[in-house]
Amino acid sequence: MINILSIIFTIISILLILFLWKKPLDKKIEKKVDKVYKGIILFLTGLFVFLLTFNLGNIPNGLHVDEAGMAYDALNLSRYGVDRFLYQNPVYFINFGGGQNALYTYLASIFIDILGFSVENIRLPAILLSFISAYCFVSMMKKEKGKLSGVITLFLLVCLPFSIMHSRWGLESYLLFPMIIISCYFLYQALTKHKKRWFIFSGISFGLTLYTYAVSYLILPIFLAIVLLYGLYSKKIKWSECFLLGIPLFILALPLISMLAVNNGLINEIKTPFLSIPELFFYRGSEFSLQNIWKNFNIFGILFSNDGLIYNAFKEYGTVYYFSIPLCIYGFILVCKNTIQAIKEKKINLDGIMLALFISVFLITMILDGPNINRANAIYFPLIYFIIMGISALISKKNWSGYIILTMYLIMFLPFFHYYFKEYPKEVHDTYFFVSEEDIASALSFASQSDADKIYVIDEDYHQPYIYTMLALEMDPYTFNEKKIMDGNNIIQVDKYYFRLDEIKKGNIYIFLKENQIPEEIKNADFKTLSFCSIKVYY
Repeated sequence: MINILSIIFTIISILLILFLWKKPLDKKIEKKVDKVYKGIILFLTGLFVFLLTFNLGNIPNGLHVDEAGMAYDALNLSRYGVDRFLYQNPVYFINFGGGQNALYTYLASIFIDILGFSVENIRLPAILLSFISAYCFVSMMKKEKGKLSGVITLFLLVCLPFSIMHSRWGLESYLLFPMIIISCYFLYQALTKHKKRWFIFSGISFGLTLYTYAVSYLILPIFLAIVLLYGLYSKKIKWSECFLLGIPLFILALPLISMLAVNNGLINEIKTPFLSIPELFFYRGSEFSLQNIWKNFNIFGILFSNDGLIYNAFKEYGTVYYFSIPLCIYGFILVCKNTIQAIKEKKINLDGIMLALFISVFLITMILDGPNINRANAIYFPLIYFIIMGISALISKKNWSGYIILTMYLIMFLPFFHYYFKEYPKEVHDTYFFVSEEDIASALSFASQSDADKIYVIDEDYHQPYIYTMLALEMDPYTFNEKKIMDGNNIIQVDKYYFRLDEIKKGNIYIFLKENQIPEEIKNADFKTLSFCSIKVYY
């Protein structure tokens, strides 16, 4: 049924674009929006907050493995001032060996300081930045395109699957999406108001954005080079203003530059009482290569549909609903036309900024090894902008076309809402890289009451069951480092907790995080069993 609706709505979108392409704008629409603007914005804001916060601890159900890694480091920073490997204030976390971006972890540690540790609290940074970025997005659209576009922007942020799904859990790389919106907001203010403080704020914000996701190390230099060099060429920006932006950006980037130097073997790792730059177990710089371009020509199929990861998108709905594709293309064409006109007139506008951002993100996404939705999340800012431009153009031309467009989004949003908040939690529970911290804590609590010498916690798929164990036990990092045993880059034992199945013996306790991994030898042996949802305990 959903796929049929998507096909029908896509055809309607194309017909509306073709039919209304050259119809004159109706100024009455904007006047009508002016009269009810505050009420619409207030209602949509309340709905947006509800969608981001409703049953936050259980949707998604359980912690993603990277979310759990972030949470354990945030907990240790909050309580002990060090990460799990005893680094003080690292600029980049080791996590499972290949590194993890730092901004989310520090924000989560602040929420833990204030509110205590819980799944809900470690997800609050994502909620907070999503809300701030929505304000920035709507404000830019209202100022540049009018109140009508501001309303459409917030309406889409309420309705689109990507907007809701990425905001409700603590995958640290997803912070790139809201942070790049916030940074572009400061940049837009700087370019339109030419106040010194806005250039400084912009530099700080872009500098902090570097700590959301490593792909920003390549995206931001390209993007800022395009915008600032054009600004200097058109004489809309002064060199002094570039320096006001560049100095705080460089200061914030310097620790990350040092991190790259450390992990490329140029300098030794740095440990100070105030800042640490650790050497990772392995460095993932090879993920970027021009050879990946030939493998990534299907990128838009992934970005608009799904990447096979249920926590990123559902194939029934896509990331922005499939009928948005022609609207996005239409908006892209309009943005290109507006940008070309602005270049001819030597002006800087929001269309040009968004086009520069799209080009920058797209180029880096194409050279990325195995891009998926969360890895390419920054591209949804310009893509949603293009959709807004397409919808705004159609709505402004005829009243009835606007009602059709809005109704189509509402029709698709209702079943998405039902699926995401009712069916999805059942599907993702203790699967797809997610494990319920409550379930494993209950299993470990049961196991700890026994006199077993060895407690096995097994997850053969992802090889990181130790992180859920340490988090559930809330083990301090000093004990963790003293008791841990490693095999290569993997932690296989911490104290009496074992994470690799090396023996099956009466007297041990075996906890399996995934039911489909239980070996027949265990099932056929004379063990008692206990279930905590899909987590199975054999004793």
